[in-house]
Order: sequence, then C-alpha cells, then structure tokens
Amino acid sequence: MKEKKLRKRTLKDKPAILIAAFGTSARGGVVYEIFDRLVKKKFSWLETRWAYTSEIIREKTGHPGVTEALASLEAEGYRRVVVQPLHVFPGTEYQILSEVCESFPGLRTIVGETLLHRWRFVEEALDIVSIDFLSPEEGINMIAAHGTPLAADPANILCLGLDNLLSHRYDNVFLSTLEGIPGRESAFRKVQMKKQGWQRARLIPFMYVAGLHVEEDLMGEDNSFMTALEETGFEVDWVSAEYEGVSFPKSLGFYDDIPHCFLDRLKRSMELMRFY
Repeated sequence: MKEKKLRKRTLKDKPAILIAAFGTSARGGVVYEIFDRLVKKKFSWLETRWAYTSEIIREKTGHPGVTEALASLEAEGYRRVVVQPLHVFPGTEYQILSEVCESFPGLRTIVGETLLHRWRFVEEALDIVSIDFLSPEEGINMIAAHGTPLAADPANILCLGLDNLLSHRYDNVFLSTLEGIPGRESAFRKVQMKKQGWQRARLIPFMYVAGLHVEEDLMGEDNSFMTALEETGFEVDWVSAEYEGVSFPKSLGFYDDIPHCFLDRLKRSMELMRFY
C-alpha cells in the first residue's frame, strides 16, 4: 500500500495588513480607494486586504467580514496580521472588532488605534478640519458625528469631551450626533442661546465616508440638518471635495492629512509587530 504524504502549507514570514471599515455602498466610498493606495504605496511588499464590519453593506457589495478575511489569510499561511480600522471613535464597534481579532485562532494580531483614540489625536483632527470653518463673523459651523444610541458605549465619553473642547476653543462651532449625545436639538439650542444674529451655517461631516448619513440625514430634503437649519433662518452650505473630476461632500476621508493619521496608526502597529 502506497503511503500518502501530507501536503504542508508554506507559512508566511511577513505579516499581512487587514483594513477594517464599516463599509458603504454610496459613491462617497471612494475615500477607501484613496487610503488603499496610500497603504499599498507605503507597504508595497506586504499583502493588503479589506473587510467590512457592516453585514448589510457586505450583502450589498460582496466584501468579506473581518472573521472571513482573517480565516482566508490564516488558510494562506499567514501567522501575523496587522488590522487597521477606519473607525473615528473608539466605541463598542471598535471593542468588538478588537475582541474578534485578538481571539482568532492561529493568528497573532495587532489592532491599530482609531482616529480619536487619544486626546492629542482629537486636537490633531480638529486642527485639520478647522481649515474649513467659517469665522465667527461669517456664521456657525455644525460638526455632525455619527454617535451611538447605546448609553453604555464608551464613545459617549469622547463625544461629550469633544463637545466641551469645541465650546472652549470656538464661539461658533457646535457638535451634534445623528444617533446619540449631544443630539441635534441640544446643538440647535446652544446656537440659539448665543444670540449672535448669525445667518449662515456650514455643515461639517465628522465621518470618514460621505455615505447615506451625509446624503440623507445631513443634506437631504426631508427632516435633515440642512432643512432644520433653513427653517430657523440659516443659509446652509458645506465644503465639497473633488476626486477624479467628481464632486463630493467633504467627509473626513477627503482631508489630505486624515488618511495619513490612520497611516501613522498603522505604522505604529507595524513597529509593535516586530516584537510578536
């Protein structure tokens, strides 16, 4: 009887990179292309993959989830993976992502930090976005973040801290979230209490992608931030970004320095991976 020989996988010496994003089916998802090129230019010798954390978006786009992407890399012989999320806030979604990655069998993983993971990162992000703020003489700026409906989500602490920071740094910049605190009514009330006679309002999407939330909740024609501000007498505008000849509402992913902030998080994780 002829003895069968087991085929052995070739194990990879180099780590792989997995970029984890919530995902989108909206046209604003081109910001993922921008970051993908940035990563592949910096780490051209490493394999780079993508995963979407939203089940709905995965069904629409066919992108793998984090577990599926990690399983694929493990099956190909990778033993180390650096996961870089494109999350803005370090909330519950980030915690779940970290737990999934760190407990995945057969892989040593490092999960990079979010955009606002440290207070100095918060200051850095505000400095970047502030180039588009209206001056107090011109009007108000309404920063719109996603927020969370979960009271126990740690992102709430950062939202409140960000709101406090903005109130100390600027007289005409206000924070509102779509699904948490501070809410839209609270932010509008703060504007009214100022009683400065402002007539112009600028919407600043504080989300990485100008997806459906931006298109509908911020700038849509039905019960949006734009219509609510217009009903109170404001002339509303927002900054646009050009990409390959197409104009988009300027989300965080279109600011030149924001993708580099995420790249810095990835670089730090790659340095740590040297000791794994």
